[in-house]
Amino acid sequence: MEKSYEVSYRIALSGEAHVIGELVIKPCVQDNVSSELGERYSKQFESVSLSNNTVKRHINNITDDIEIELFHGCRGVTLMYLLDESADVAGLAILLVFVRYGFNKQK
Repeated sequence: MEKSYEVSYRIALSGEAHVIGELVIKPCVQDNVSSELGERYSKQFESVSLSNNTVKRHINNITDDIEIELFHGCRGVTLMYLLDESADVAGLAILLVFVRYGFNKQK
């Protein structure tokens, strides 16, 4: 299952449609492994699920994990604003986080 997450992450970074995993990436890996190492090793990749739904679910899980880590790292923050779905000049998605910390007055 770990390999499926790794490929799903790469698909997310590429911005390509999720179906590319099952339609292009998996067959290419199997062809290359088969020609270099033999059919026996290529068969091991059959169990790696790269369907559209699986890739989407893995990308959502990765996103959820990042969000949890982000919020975990921002403990003690009074206000936090997240602006997502932004893009840089190359069209790559980026996450913008603006954080305003609250300070306790101590005497």
